[in-house]
Amino acid sequence: MPTPPMLSPRGPEEAVRRPDPLASIVVFGLALIAVGLFVAAILAVYTYSTPAAELPLIVAIALAFVTLFATLLLGLALRRFRAGRLR
Repeated sequence: MPTPPMLSPRGPEEAVRRPDPLASIVVFGLALIAVGLFVAAILAVYTYSTPAAELPLIVAIALAFVTLFATLLLGLALRRFRAGRLR
């Protein structure tokens, strides 16, 4: 049964857009990094044993950032590969 003309989208701007899953992952990761940096700042000000308390947190934040950056690069490479634009 064909779709009635009044229900079909008129152009690409009216088509339903789905959110990008990679963008959602990146936003969530950046929010976690921001919270981690805030906790690190609080620990730097209010603890006397700063290096012992902050070192694991700073290492985890750095690893999260590197992982997030690698995820973005991998997503970019996959999108270019799928689109056939290798140049």
